[in-house]
Amino acid sequence: MNALPTSTPFSRLLVGFASESGNARALAQRLGADLQPHAPQVLPFNDIDVASLGHGDVLLAISSSFGDGEPPANGEQFFETLRQTSTLSGLRYAVFGLGDTGYPSFCGFTKALDAALSERQAQPLLHRVDADLGYEQFFQQWQPVLGQVLDGDLNAGQDLHLQVTAYGEDNAFAAPIIERRRLNSSDPAAWHLQLDIAGSGMAYRAGDTLHVVPENDPVLLQSLATWYGDATAVATLHDRELRLLSKGVLRELTRLGGSEVLKGLLKVSQKRELDAYLHGLDLLDVLQDHATPDSVPLARLRELLSPRLPRAYSIASHPCNDQLSLCVREVRYTLRGRERFGTATGSLLHGADHARVYCRSNPGFHLPDTGEAPLLLVGTGTGIAPLMGLMQELQASACEREVHLVFGEKHSQHDYLYREQLQDWHARGVLAGLHTAFSRDGSEKVYVQHVLQQRGDEVRDVLARGGHLYLCGNKSHLEGAVRGAIDAILGEGHWDALRGEGRTHCELY
Repeated sequence: MNALPTSTPFSRLLVGFASESGNARALAQRLGADLQPHAPQVLPFNDIDVASLGHGDVLLAISSSFGDGEPPANGEQFFETLRQTSTLSGLRYAVFGLGDTGYPSFCGFTKALDAALSERQAQPLLHRVDADLGYEQFFQQWQPVLGQVLDGDLNAGQDLHLQVTAYGEDNAFAAPIIERRRLNSSDPAAWHLQLDIAGSGMAYRAGDTLHVVPENDPVLLQSLATWYGDATAVATLHDRELRLLSKGVLRELTRLGGSEVLKGLLKVSQKRELDAYLHGLDLLDVLQDHATPDSVPLARLRELLSPRLPRAYSIASHPCNDQLSLCVREVRYTLRGRERFGTATGSLLHGADHARVYCRSNPGFHLPDTGEAPLLLVGTGTGIAPLMGLMQELQASACEREVHLVFGEKHSQHDYLYREQLQDWHARGVLAGLHTAFSRDGSEKVYVQHVLQQRGDEVRDVLARGGHLYLCGNKSHLEGAVRGAIDAILGEGHWDALRGEGRTHCELY
């Protein structure tokens, strides 16, 4: 990026935007308000006269991308005219792109816009920003540096690189696993994992999700090869999904293998029986029960199986020192004489040096923008993971927000995950309240919903002051139980009212 001489002032400041959902428009308006001393004009791209752009002008471009990297509707005409313009020498600019790494052409339009401006000799003031759904964090870093540049310090942004790399299933980042630490002494084990994401370009916030592209169990692959009597099965099936079998796969196995038993289980009325049968089983079990190697040829099996599915985990940290934390429950059991491991946890916890990963933003579980509202965090088991991340973010931002945390597990002696850290936060006042529900410690089972009701006055006070409730844990019963507790404390219908106001945040698995 070539710096401009400080003696070159600008005569006109344009804040241009193109937006589909309104996010880019909102950022442009915020930026325009912040730059009022420079008298900016805030306009949709299509309202900017490209022919008038030139010496003395600064264009601050904020935009999302539409579809497969196309400009939003209110930027199409501007971009088409720009591409037909031969030169824009003397124009200075900065581009802030909003995108979603879940799409193949991540920030496709703003990358093309940056390239088109540069090709026409316009001069960038800052490196282009490629922001994911968690764009707010980037914007808060970019905005003050941009202000410094506009005030004359043209070198202020030389080292500012805010570009999320669009990782996904096909190009996941190989993150070294630098720590494995068991958090409990009972089974199934809960583990704290520390991953090194230095150099990845991945950006995340507390509350976001890490997707792990797992490696299939080599023992299972070899067992499938033995069943087929074909050593090539290991390579043929290594990247296929061997555990989560869809009804489409099962129907095709039924058709090929001719199993009347499996055909019966696939009837709509037999859903409960099918779920019970499949519980804990994998592809090899189903093949052994309902097919033969001849009835389901290996090449056909590969065709009908889906690619290996990523496993999603709530991130248990706030970005710090190029590291990322997970809190995972180990899946390990013996069935039909075979030891089984979870598809992801098997490699994460036993021997692998790296994990192939990518992040996805989860804005519904981010901290609220209102800095004063108190928080009520409720987590059970490894559902404590994203709550740990939220607490770390609060500490990093030096926010003095009032926070109460309720944690539920089985035994206080064996299952109190992150006990030392939570108790330290409480002792130092970082947590205003720390309450636990260990269901197997007493003669009566106590769960988080019971603790909420026991502390009904505190819960009522927190929520009456605009508080937000964060809930993470097992989806089968947790939300219903906590919903019942909140309605019992505040009155019927209050849970739905809180949800309508955007004050409940649920991450259930």
